[in-house]
Amino acid sequence: MDTINERIQFIINERFDGNTSAFCRSVDVKQPTMNTILGERKSKPSFDVISNIVNAKALFINSDWLLTGKGDPFIKEEKHLPTNTSGKGVPYFEDIEASCSILSMNMDTPENPTFYIDYEHLNDCNAYIPVVGDSMYPQYCAGEIVAVKQIFNFDVIQWGEAYLVVTNSNANDLRTIKQIHYCDDESKIILRASNPNFKGDTKINKEDILSMFIIKGKIKRNQL
Repeated sequence: MDTINERIQFIINERFDGNTSAFCRSVDVKQPTMNTILGERKSKPSFDVISNIVNAKALFINSDWLLTGKGDPFIKEEKHLPTNTSGKGVPYFEDIEASCSILSMNMDTPENPTFYIDYEHLNDCNAYIPVVGDSMYPQYCAGEIVAVKQIFNFDVIQWGEAYLVVTNSNANDLRTIKQIHYCDDESKIILRASNPNFKGDTKINKEDILSMFIIKGKIKRNQL
């Protein structure tokens, strides 16, 4: 299965006994759209189509396999993470979105989280927040949820890793997930998207950063 089109057809055959209509209903994609992907045209699926497939409940698609063909097609054991309102674990804020596009937005934090996620491997994080936008696709996709941990020393950065960066008005009140890269001017950092469709680097002054969080991990909505 060299192409993503072939891998989508494999999912249909394995999960829906070849019934494309049932698959389309399950992933909320219109049949004519899917026909262009699977038919003679072999159109490349859009970001929205891929996102719908990956995030479809009960399918448990391995996103790395769907995009690259590497690994197993399906997640063998989809563990649902325990959620609660008792305060045990890490707070999840539904109304605070981690933008994967550079947007000017207010970073006011609601007093109360939606609920708490008690997942041992990420319980050292400060919060879980949903991802929007596609500038970090396929590393982080819209609809996924990221676990973030605040850092305080902006001179000690893991270059090339993804961070949630929040700036003041001097840097246009940014709130964005980007890969952070080294700048020759050590008073600045470089923000870079992983999606090749979002070209160009953005340089910001470290002194304009209000807060910065390293992305420690991600989960999917169908795990909640």
